[in-house]
Amino acid sequence: MPTTEARAEWPRTIREFSRRNAGRRTRLEIDDPELGAQWQELDFKLRGVAYEPRFRRVEIMLGDGGGPLDGLTHSIEGVSDVCVFSGGDGRDGTLRIGYPGGEAVLVLAEV
Repeated sequence: MPTTEARAEWPRTIREFSRRNAGRRTRLEIDDPELGAQWQELDFKLRGVAYEPRFRRVEIMLGDGGGPLDGLTHSIEGVSDVCVFSGGDGRDGTLRIGYPGGEAVLVLAEV
């Protein structure tokens, strides 16, 4: 069941999503109308998700190790939509970040 949040709720929603799901394995898909859907990463752990309201920017931090080269950060500016999808068990399954011209979809692995 999706939960689409009002812009005022984005900081709290993203902070709580990050807290609940840190350490879970992920897949990050970027959907672009010109390029189609493409996987950016498969099977990295979620380090965290942050929201910067001034630029309406979400940063998704992923990686397995503790070193600076052991992961990646995907930055999305001009965010227009934040939606958390939960599974039948009530646990988070997907974070969808919409932006002009596309969307980023962070899929969480089952634990």
